Amino acid sequence: MSVRTMEKPTLPFTPTLVHAGGIHCRPAKPLPEDLQQWIAGAGEPGFIFFSLGTLIKSSDMPEKYLKVLVEVLGSLQQRVLWKWDKETMESLPPNVRLVKWVPQQDILGHPQLRLFITHGGLFSTQEATYHGVPILGIPVAIDQHYNMRKVQKEGWGHVLYWEDLTYDNLRGHILQLMDDKRILDEVHQRSRLMRDQPMSPTDWATYWVEYVLKHQGASHLRSPAVYIPWYQLYNADVWALLVVTTMLTTSLMSWLSFRILRALIRWCCASRKTKKE
Repeated sequence: MSVRTMEKPTLPFTPTLVHAGGIHCRPAKPLPEDLQQWIAGAGEPGFIFFSLGTLIKSSDMPEKYLKVLVEVLGSLQQRVLWKWDKETMESLPPNVRLVKWVPQQDILGHPQLRLFITHGGLFSTQEATYHGVPILGIPVAIDQHYNMRKVQKEGWGHVLYWEDLTYDNLRGHILQLMDDKRILDEVHQRSRLMRDQPMSPTDWATYWVEYVLKHQGASHLRSPAVYIPWYQLYNADVWALLVVTTMLTTSLMSWLSFRILRALIRWCCASRKTKKE
């Protein structure tokens, strides 16, 4: 499901399709006191949130990637909140805090957040859009590669593949995303569009579910195409007629051309024979 106002290009749909994308997105709530104090201590530079989702164990990543991440994040003036599946990490920089779980949307909606480093899952990208946060995606699998290529094309984030993960590449992407005004303007505009709805996706979906139940399936909203045989819906009978007619016409024209050409050749041969006699 997509958010109708975020759809590019806009496509025509029948009334039976209800757009409720971002149904899980919500305004941020206050953070736990200890976490809020730690973020407040970041001051003007703000902080970065790094999470590879719930299905990926961050501690299983190859040592060469972990080393680059630790070195780059430790070199930043921002504080970094890193979702990590263990209690500790070797050589943890002083500006990095590990957490096994955090309320992600409350983090994304915090005014001091500067950047979201993510695996690029669908829910994470939608939540980042809703809260107006630029993202740096390091996709791992499934739909994440497509999601992040789309984000980069739309101009409100970057994608960095693991094979390209070097100190200079990672640091360069992070600094550019935090300072590029065009990227910030784009993600803020997308956030405004996503939030500017007549009602929340939850209320919208609830209304239509109740509507369909109340009207016994709401058959009056269904497209007539539902009841049309497939060969009529896709004009297969019309195309078949056109193909057969074209083939017959082509065959007839070929046969006539052959007959005319043969008659001309015979006439020419007969004329030469008459002249010789």
